[in-house]
Amino acid sequence: MPFISLIIPVYNAEKYLRRCFNSVLGQTFQDMEVIVINDGSTDGSLSICREYEEKDSRFVVIDKENTGVSDSRNQAIAVAKGCYLQFIDSDDWLTPDATELLAEAAGKYDCDLVVADFYRVERAVYTEKQHIRERGLLTREQYAEYMMQDPADFYYGVLWNKLYRKSIIEEHQLKMEEELRFCEDFLFNLRFIRHAARFAAIQTPIYYYMKRKGSLVSTDWKKANAVALKLRLLKEYKELYQSMGLYEENELRINAFVLSFAKDGGVAAPMSRRRQKLDAEDYIDDQLPPGFVRVRHTFEPICDEHCRILILGSFPSLKSRENNFYYGHPQNRFWRLLARLLGTEVPETIEEKKSLLLRHGIALWDVVAECDIRGSSDLSIRNVIPANLNQVLRLADIQIIIANGATAHRLYEKYCEERTGRRAVKCPSTSPANAVFTLDRLAEAWGEVLGPYIVPDIDGHVPDKPKRL
Repeated sequence: MPFISLIIPVYNAEKYLRRCFNSVLGQTFQDMEVIVINDGSTDGSLSICREYEEKDSRFVVIDKENTGVSDSRNQAIAVAKGCYLQFIDSDDWLTPDATELLAEAAGKYDCDLVVADFYRVERAVYTEKQHIRERGLLTREQYAEYMMQDPADFYYGVLWNKLYRKSIIEEHQLKMEEELRFCEDFLFNLRFIRHAARFAAIQTPIYYYMKRKGSLVSTDWKKANAVALKLRLLKEYKELYQSMGLYEENELRINAFVLSFAKDGGVAAPMSRRRQKLDAEDYIDDQLPPGFVRVRHTFEPICDEHCRILILGSFPSLKSRENNFYYGHPQNRFWRLLARLLGTEVPETIEEKKSLLLRHGIALWDVVAECDIRGSSDLSIRNVIPANLNQVLRLADIQIIIANGATAHRLYEKYCEERTGRRAVKCPSTSPANAVFTLDRLAEAWGEVLGPYIVPDIDGHVPDKPKRL
């Protein structure tokens, strides 16, 4: 008898299936069976399932007509032999130690339910999702107290970041509600919690959940009869707390559940601000919205150990990307502004621009290292991977960080401030789109900020070969 039965429902997932299955093959924990339910896929999913069934004897493939994900899971539960059940969605994947960490906690604490942190994946970047930070064994009441803080959060609502004791499911004949198209996971969890006594939380992400446009959370919720569904869920949600004697003292908080909505990030359980880039083999590109492209910053920061000022833009414009250097649009006032403030001629070539910066102790970079963007529109920037600004901060004694414009400042605050531990000063954008600010007004505003930090010239400094970071 395997310790864990790992259940994977599959429907038209050929694009993502190998990534999912490879993450299962790569698990450090081996004492498990893998039950794959092909729910009448019309693409090449079944052949991929069969391929892995031949590759690893732990894989068992069940092919059936299309009846929905809940029925698929119910059929898998019915044949599962493991002491515990683990679930994966076919477009997601596991960290290599996921099953081992779940199994270790279950064995250590003799748990009925183990819950873990996870990663939320959006295109090429991922962020950590967490909630319970308490270690060790939790009672049903303690777990319910945590859930009360944000019950509609994915951390509590989904199946795939948890491990379930199978005997509880069998004894109480728990099943997924097949007629529901949304929140069936949460309803199952509410019923399971009523019969479970021992809980544990793992403060390590074990799962990559891929948030995709068109997924259930972005479509079915809008289509469903949300009020009727929430009232149905509220009834069982209330009954859970009534059964533990926690309802009367928390009535307002519990009834507020009907106003909440399913989400994978919330006020009580925020996403980490630390966004990381997926490994190339894990990134599968979905179609971008019309006009958007995925772009990576292609040129180096300008900096050396003499720099005292760091100026940050948001992301290079189309013209800058064509020229492979900063502020390449002829109408951008950045180089004219800098020349006026420093009392020099306007630099023309890239080498002249580098020399001007480094002679006066100015480092230059952008906040964003990679993103989806439409043309040169700062406002369209999405799915951001921030630049590692600490490279510059380690190299030079930067005394002030300046954001060139409101967008650069907003992106810095969102993605970089926590990591650098430094605040940035916002200066008006030098972009031609910021027509309200003439060159004179820009010089006045920037001069007030830069004045105390400008170095007239660094004697004996040869800046034509900036040090690579």
